[in-house]
Amino acid sequence: MLSPYAVAASVLLMCMAASSGGFTDVALKRSPEPEVRFVSDQVVCVEANKDGRWLGRYWSADGRINMPNEVWEQDAFQIEIDKQLLQTGWKYVSGSEAAKTESGARHFVVQLTNTTRLIEVKVHTVLDGTPILTRWIEVTNKSDKPMALNSVYPWAGRLWPVRQPYGDASFVPERRYTLGYFTRDIWSNEGWFEWKELQDGSFLVKCDKGQGHDDPFFIVRNESAGEYFIGHLAWSANYNMEFQKDDTGLLFKVGPASAAALRVIAPNETIKTPEVHLGYVSGDLDHAVQSMHDHLRRFVLPKRTQGRSFLIEYLVPADQGYYTPFDETSAMKCVDIAAAIGAELFILDAYWWDITCDWVPSAKRFPRGLKPLVDYVHQKGMLFGLYAETEGGRGPIKESNIYKQHPDWFMPKEIVNLAIPEAAQWVESEICRLIEEHNLDLFRLDYNPYHTGEGLTVTRGGIEENNYWRYYDAFYSTYDRLMKKYPNVIFQQCAAGGARNDLGTVSRFHEIYLTDGLSIPHELRVYSGLTLGLPPENFVILHGADGGPGAGRSQNLDTILRMSYSVATPQIFVGMVAPSVEELSPYRRDRFLHYAKIYKEFIRPALPTCKIFHHEPVNSRGGVLSSGWFAMEYATPDKTKGWANIIRTGPADSDLYVFRPRGLDHSKTYKVTFDSRNETITIDGLQLAREGLPVWLESVGSSELLLIKER
Repeated sequence: MLSPYAVAASVLLMCMAASSGGFTDVALKRSPEPEVRFVSDQVVCVEANKDGRWLGRYWSADGRINMPNEVWEQDAFQIEIDKQLLQTGWKYVSGSEAAKTESGARHFVVQLTNTTRLIEVKVHTVLDGTPILTRWIEVTNKSDKPMALNSVYPWAGRLWPVRQPYGDASFVPERRYTLGYFTRDIWSNEGWFEWKELQDGSFLVKCDKGQGHDDPFFIVRNESAGEYFIGHLAWSANYNMEFQKDDTGLLFKVGPASAAALRVIAPNETIKTPEVHLGYVSGDLDHAVQSMHDHLRRFVLPKRTQGRSFLIEYLVPADQGYYTPFDETSAMKCVDIAAAIGAELFILDAYWWDITCDWVPSAKRFPRGLKPLVDYVHQKGMLFGLYAETEGGRGPIKESNIYKQHPDWFMPKEIVNLAIPEAAQWVESEICRLIEEHNLDLFRLDYNPYHTGEGLTVTRGGIEENNYWRYYDAFYSTYDRLMKKYPNVIFQQCAAGGARNDLGTVSRFHEIYLTDGLSIPHELRVYSGLTLGLPPENFVILHGADGGPGAGRSQNLDTILRMSYSVATPQIFVGMVAPSVEELSPYRRDRFLHYAKIYKEFIRPALPTCKIFHHEPVNSRGGVLSSGWFAMEYATPDKTKGWANIIRTGPADSDLYVFRPRGLDHSKTYKVTFDSRNETITIDGLQLAREGLPVWLESVGSSELLLIKER
């Protein structure tokens, strides 16, 4: 039987091409019912307009096109206007390919109107040749009155059906789906990933904390088919992710959430929803994770400037209470220490000012301003970065000049209301001033009001509206403009020590801060979870001083440094080294320089493109608390080089961990260096896979770094 796409009477638009990624194809059929088929890599997604609904009709992870009897009928998006759920009344208007995105991906738009409400919807789908598709919708109010957008799920529908074998009505198929998601929403517990087998009925994953620490990210596995869906909602406030298991299979929907209207849409106004990045793969967890990383690196995350990427950073965090008094003299000493241990970028953290939102150097601590410090950093051959909390949120903000002039610009918890255009413009102008006045190479943004709940509501057109949508529209557009205006500045975000690691924020910053949970094994567990959804090189890994607050008293120095220098962009905490160069012991200087050399020469060249393999504790069957080991593997795409960090984090059945790499070529021969033993062996890839590498770690906190290179 011929596919509907092959029927001669159909009107067929074939847009087969290779984007700057892999293979993509968009096929539009206009009759007997409008239908569009998206193909990216091996993913096939079919949607259609039928009986007044825009439906998800079919998914495939292996490139197979559906037959006519293999179609489903679930809404591909959901939208609620003025408390009316618009499930029907959708009329197809057009479907066409738009200009490629800035990153070179294909972009297709389906336009719909609703016959029961005067609104227009454009369904945007981006295909980049990876197994990850990107979706958002635009909503236009075509009436002469304001409308309340009460809820919107930019992507919804069926993920898997229950397939009945042909001719066997008595067969009862297995329906087992396992969901992975971040389960904690408290400070310093971001990335707390666990698996949960879904039961019949609905299961809701939500954030209602406002600025929470659980990003809208999920992985769901079909246990009987060996397939994964992996997804992000690019949104920095409250959200719902709902999964429903029933006799027909598994359905889902994901979108922003609030008690009041998400957005009031004025007459003739068009709004854009947050994006959903949704991938479908057949195979293992490694493949799903690596597909998402590939998609984000090539098409979503900001491009990096050569010579200003993945640098060894030295952070002077005055808010942690180290080396008081915090002043120019102590900062100058820290510059000397940073240079002595091979750092490449020096960051002055909080509090170089006196009053938050008055972004001027403290007259007592920095009486000459910051220029002498900036000049000294550059004289030492390092770049200079500066921290600020430009949205407010903590400190004596009511004493600031801007609060006295514009108290109406501030929300509860003294947060600058970016939804007010003049307030957003002031914040942006202050960031520009800081960058230009202090000749910044890096701008580090923090945001510390902690949980903000439902946040502010504002009455617009007689409708109560939640403020987050307008706030984050302004926030996102601010950093879109700043990154274009200052292409050589590194933008780093560290909201509340690990919040805002959602894709809405992450896609506007070069670097993101992992966590304030500065101790082993906590940091390792957070890292294991967060790197399922985001590439490792975009994180900065910070570890505190031995004996400092939250730093892990008496933890193994080599383990701390192996973690800092081998799993992400390293950021060295001021308290981790010494109060001055004179007090820096030769042993500690040697260890810092040893790992800096490994990072610069071996790891950094491969880090931005490496494939990551989750061994322990997070893996396809275990969550953050499933193991007393941390084991992560990194390998170049051509399998010529890799490394692994093995750390003992708790009780285990044996002191021996056998590491079996998954990212190497069985036909190659490799040199493997055991860093702790300073020993190198030669071994073939097949033997590595079969027998593994024995790593003996008796005590909690001990570790091994394996460096693997083709002979």
